[in-house]
Amino acid sequence: IDERDLNMIYISGPGHGGPAIVSQVYLEGTYTDYYPNITEDEAGMAKLFKQFSFPGGIPSHVAPETPGSMHEGGELGYSLSHAYGAVLDKPDLIVACV
Repeated sequence: IDERDLNMIYISGPGHGGPAIVSQVYLEGTYTDYYPNITEDEAGMAKLFKQFSFPGGIPSHVAPETPGSMHEGGELGYSLSHAYGAVLDKPDLIVACV
């Protein structure tokens, strides 16, 4: 996206793909920007892993507290409706809906 200066967003569904999104925002550093106690080292990674699907931790689906999330995850249909709406609103936008 950066290399080709694309106007693009990624929309993910169905819901239980949350750990994939969380892992990506952690690896790129955004998760630590939002949650400084989850550091980009072995100790921070251990804290992050302990939070997955644990009471008081982060859910197994993409949720509002997931950095970059615009909608709480669920059925693929919801993701597709957001993708269609985004393109109808901004025809030059590339939307990858998975």
